[in-house]
Amino acid sequence: MQQAQRVSEQCAFFLAEQGTPGVIVEYGPTEAMFDEPSDPRTFDYVHGRFG
Repeated sequence: MQQAQRVSEQCAFFLAEQGTPGVIVEYGPTEAMFDEPSDPRTFDYVHGRFG
């Protein structure tokens, strides 16, 4: 995650749960995604709470 944060300007959080197709949960400027994500699942992922 740190590498993605360093080298990208835009990023997306893609979530695939068992038995369901994957979806893009959130996308936008990398800084915003890591500092203040709008979706709590993105927040949990970038802060190492799952994944």
